Amino acid sequence: MKSHFSMRPSINLVVSEPFITLDEFCRRTGYKPSYARQMIRENRLPIRKKIGVNSLVEVNMFALTLEAAQGCEATLQGQ
Repeated sequence: MKSHFSMRPSINLVVSEPFITLDEFCRRTGYKPSYARQMIRENRLPIRKKIGVNSLVEVNMFALTLEAAQGCEATLQGQ
């Protein structure tokens, strides 16, 4: 019986918080809120679709993690 052993390393990414507020994103990254809002306007920072005009802006950390992972030569598989 042949075994199928892969020599490719396996990396598991865990996104503990798929969405965080814009204020929390700025606190963690050191970006100024005005710069983060500019990034949103330029579609460089993914956010959760807002439901109402006054709803919180939430940054999509899952999308940012996927974007970072795609920057290296890795194969992405969903479970």
